[in-house]
Amino acid sequence: MSDLLVIDRPDDRVLRIALNRPEKRNPFDTATRDEFYGVLDEALEDDTVRALIITGKGGTFCAGGDVATMGSYDERTGSDRMAKNHVVVRRLASAPKPVVAAVEGFAMGAGAGLALLCDAIAAGQGAKIGFPFFNLGLVPDYGIAHTLPQRIGFGPARLILMQARTVKSDEALRLGLFDEVVADADVQQSALDLAKRLAAQPAGAQARLKRMLNAEPTSLDHALDLERTYQAMSFISPDHQEGVAAFKEKRAPKFS
Repeated sequence: MSDLLVIDRPDDRVLRIALNRPEKRNPFDTATRDEFYGVLDEALEDDTVRALIITGKGGTFCAGGDVATMGSYDERTGSDRMAKNHVVVRRLASAPKPVVAAVEGFAMGAGAGLALLCDAIAAGQGAKIGFPFFNLGLVPDYGIAHTLPQRIGFGPARLILMQARTVKSDEALRLGLFDEVVADADVQQSALDLAKRLAAQPAGAQARLKRMLNAEPTSLDHALDLERTYQAMSFISPDHQEGVAAFKEKRAPKFS
């Protein structure tokens, strides 16, 4: 592995992936993207990893794509680049384990997209999340046209994207873009505390819930069909048996 990423285990059940080019504000360029996918894929297959944190080194989450490499694509090569990006997007969006973004400083463009693909975002008071695609004559990518409206509603998302806005932490918290805002020095601990709480939940039920939410039920009937399938699976799980036993014994459950 190169030095583009720093991987550590701040807790036995939590793996942290940090973008590591702080001198360039951690761009999510093609080399970083490809290495990130490999690490992510391994983490999602590792049963000892119950939650993940994505962050950046040097006080910046991610400044977005490397603009210096842009401007030379034709339609075919541009489409090929998007297809490779989408492999990462789909793998992260469909992750069966909880993923927390720890945002310090800027999360711009692709960095904003990366954060929005996570289940929760813990950010510092100095954090900003931005969508400058129009400034480069581009449309939002990394799934933002889907994930941003999911978080804050269609109307606010449309205005933010059409104005190529950068949103500060206080407004981001109010809109629901960020889930927690803490002092900049406390971001990593806040994200870790959140990841540990999520890691303590029953892994099977957690994965099934994420599948239900990702299916985006279009009606009550659709939601009930999903519920019937995944709840039936949950009823026969060891975690359900442990939850029932813990309830009867008046103790905290210890999920496998």
